[in-house]
Amino acid sequence: MEPSRKRRKLHYRRYLCDYNEPLPRTTRYRMAKIDPLDDDDESSHSDWSEDDQVSNNKERSIDDYRDKDIAPCSSLDFNASLDYHTSSDSDATGATVDSEQSHDEHANCDGVVGASMDSENGHDVENSDEEEGSLNDEPEQQALYDHTTSESDSTGVSLDIGHIVEDCDEAEVSLDDEHEQQSLDDYTNSGSEGLGFEHHSSSHTDDYDGGDDTTSDSEQMVNDDMMRSPLYQGALVTLGQTILLLMAFAVIVGLTQDGLQTLLQILSLILPQDSHLPATKYLFKKLFKTGKYDFHVYCPKCCCVLENNACKRCHQDFDKNELMKNGNFFFTLPLIDQLKHSLETSNLGESLNYRKTRPTNPDTISDIMDGKLYKQMCKDSNLKKDYSFSLTFNSDGVPIFKSSSFSIWPLLCHINELPPNIRKKTMFLTGLWFGPKKPSISTFFRPFINEMKTLSSVGFEWCSNAKIVKSYVYAIICSCDSVARAMLQNIKQFNGKFGCNWCLHPGERVEKGKGHVQVYPFHEEVTERSHTDMIKYQRNVGTGENFGVKGPTPLSSLPFFDIVSGFIVDSMHCIDLGVMRQLSTLWFDSSFHKEPWYIGTRANEIDRKIEQFQPPSNITRMPRSILTRAYWKASEWRAFLLFYAPIVLKSVLPRRFFEHFLLLCQAVYALQTTCITQLELFYASQHLNEFVLNFETLYGRPHMTYNVHILLHLSDSVRNWGPLWCYSAYSFEGCNGFLLKLYNGTQSVPLQIVTSFLLLKEVESMGKVLMQNAHPRVQQLFDTVVDGFNATKHVRRVNGTVFFGHGCSRALDLYEKDAVEQFLENPVKDQAIFYHKAVYNSQIFLSINYRRKLKRDNTLVRRSDGSVCQIVGFAKVESHTGCEHALCLVRKCVSKPRLFLQGYFGESRCQIKHVMSISSEFAELTVLDLSQLSDKFVVYRQENSCLVCLLPNSLERD
Repeated sequence: MEPSRKRRKLHYRRYLCDYNEPLPRTTRYRMAKIDPLDDDDESSHSDWSEDDQVSNNKERSIDDYRDKDIAPCSSLDFNASLDYHTSSDSDATGATVDSEQSHDEHANCDGVVGASMDSENGHDVENSDEEEGSLNDEPEQQALYDHTTSESDSTGVSLDIGHIVEDCDEAEVSLDDEHEQQSLDDYTNSGSEGLGFEHHSSSHTDDYDGGDDTTSDSEQMVNDDMMRSPLYQGALVTLGQTILLLMAFAVIVGLTQDGLQTLLQILSLILPQDSHLPATKYLFKKLFKTGKYDFHVYCPKCCCVLENNACKRCHQDFDKNELMKNGNFFFTLPLIDQLKHSLETSNLGESLNYRKTRPTNPDTISDIMDGKLYKQMCKDSNLKKDYSFSLTFNSDGVPIFKSSSFSIWPLLCHINELPPNIRKKTMFLTGLWFGPKKPSISTFFRPFINEMKTLSSVGFEWCSNAKIVKSYVYAIICSCDSVARAMLQNIKQFNGKFGCNWCLHPGERVEKGKGHVQVYPFHEEVTERSHTDMIKYQRNVGTGENFGVKGPTPLSSLPFFDIVSGFIVDSMHCIDLGVMRQLSTLWFDSSFHKEPWYIGTRANEIDRKIEQFQPPSNITRMPRSILTRAYWKASEWRAFLLFYAPIVLKSVLPRRFFEHFLLLCQAVYALQTTCITQLELFYASQHLNEFVLNFETLYGRPHMTYNVHILLHLSDSVRNWGPLWCYSAYSFEGCNGFLLKLYNGTQSVPLQIVTSFLLLKEVESMGKVLMQNAHPRVQQLFDTVVDGFNATKHVRRVNGTVFFGHGCSRALDLYEKDAVEQFLENPVKDQAIFYHKAVYNSQIFLSINYRRKLKRDNTLVRRSDGSVCQIVGFAKVESHTGCEHALCLVRKCVSKPRLFLQGYFGESRCQIKHVMSISSEFAELTVLDLSQLSDKFVVYRQENSCLVCLLPNSLERD
């Protein structure tokens, strides 16, 4: 060794001897980089590890850890031991933790044994050779340093898998020959902070025991009694509830690994010593077990899933490590495990009776169960049996980085037989594709299809009310946009010949601007596609006319799934983001300033009118200027179509174009209502046909787009599967947005999303157990964190009604008491508690005396008899027998609502029934039960009158 190097080494040893404390992590890292210890310098290594206080147990090589199984769980482990192990282990998220250190004295001390911190990017990088004592030579240390500070791909996105394999290769860690090709296991067991979450293959079922047969002195056993005991003496929350709250908060807000570690350390300093809350993220996450998921690597040429590193189709061997580095992989999550877990722990099994208990009418369509094809399927399959149910599934690309083309393609589904308010919230993630390209349908959907074959033919058993029941499951509806729909059907897209998914309209190419576009002019008679014909065309590809079919699709083998009618016309992409946005471009874009329909010069006038609208809380986004329409979301286009445009465009848009637009407005509103009669469905179909027929006459053939054409198939979707809100993509798009919050940084994005999704589901289900008999404040905080809404401190529940605020206790005056006793037909006590805010049936209602001045209006409501009322207040009254009643005090409008709009276009008479004019005067006080408040309005106030727009339903959310 050179003299200068010896002097530097002596300087660092003297530093350790003088101060008797470990060096800072950055100092140790730089020292190792400048002057790595020699293999033959055993005394130096011994001094190093002793001063860092990491030699309490015997040293072990990295091979001792690679042979251990690191496995997920499906529930909170009440018997997990809080081990402080002797080396850097992978925690539940794949992060390395120096867990040998003492709980009280060394929680913040990171020794050389374990993970070294990259001072530039802040990621922990596992150094395998340092676990064995020292680095072999300086070039290897330099190579490891270069690896940790380099990017993994040319786009600036550090790709997930293969990093740890590279680390091990650069550190020259030898693997057993028989395990050398098990890329996923090596990837799992080596661990990485950059990974974020640790992978658990479905074959792993045992808990990771830390690698040593002996237990450390600081081991603590966390059992069921400890989890249910107070966090400390006098605490309102138990240890188990605290752990659930912290984990839910960490996942929901996207807390980083370092952030979680810091939070736990802060709590360990604040809480008393008798609390058993883990102080490190490793010990904290060791208490949780996540559900199973599978990992698949596919061939980059044919996208066939590899088996033993070989592609059966290409007959070529591949290096899985290299393929994982390039992003040639995807994840699948067994659906049967998720269904069984949710049905048993989340009380969803009881909600499956909704299809039998809901009100029905043979002449109306109010849900999927009223659809023609659903009823037919019940006759032909086991779907009619108790506890059997069906699924609606969706897959769409979601960009995750602004600086690259990488995106995720989640495969989501929900249960159709659940009540609507539960249906949209209960999503199941069954697959996740990640990469710069679109997924191969035959590869990505194959595990889902195989599992659905088993669920539809064999079913699965689960426990309901202490008895074993069997459920058969069928995937019957697919909701997606036009691009994904063409991929799933394996036909030409809408810009090609025979690109329609439901009929054999050939389309035609016409000039538009400087190029050509594919348009779909109106044809009187067009042959409809059928499932049988599609199968025939798939078999005849290359031998004759195939009408746009490019080849077979794996969805053809999905049991009881119609490859044509199983796909619905999604209102979100077809109408809101399609036709409505296209019409606004024609009306306001300056490139059409010479056209008779152009109204862009009156945009400011329209904006002034839009600002006067007061939507209820059901519409999450407030109206914005028409000049910002390029940034509007789909829900804003829907509100503009149904509520704002019929009013603000009445005297602005030329009459023939305005009355033509009213055809679309009324038809779409009717198809989205809670309950549709057969007569309303017939008129809606007529209006849509008239709209498409005259669209070319008014706007020209180049604007006869595919979205305009498929309006002709909109009523068929309602007839087959129920109203549009039942299967719209809004709920799936909302879940996609939620998935984007489940990862941090650019490392291992799909793996973080999968494990975080399963972990959050586990937290929700465990909350059903651990939050039983919890303090109201604890339960309220847990609901706030998990559901993502802001809870009010003061809440009172009375017979299904939730009152918010402190309330005002006072005596009923003569008019109020007379109205209350007349409504209840029983005498009541003089004293009552009055409120200004209430929630009933998931809808918010406010009184006119609510002290906060809001831009929204939740005070005007429609009664079940059709009259309009204004809410004066809410009261909790008590009868002399002790019964409590939740009542609503309202004033009825003095006049009946009148139709505000109706138009005549050709032979069609169009009445916009949901836009009404009412008087600003209200009659005397009346008392109602909150169950009699059926609907709310979008309010447009004028000087002497008020226009109100009735919401089509209260079930669909943005």
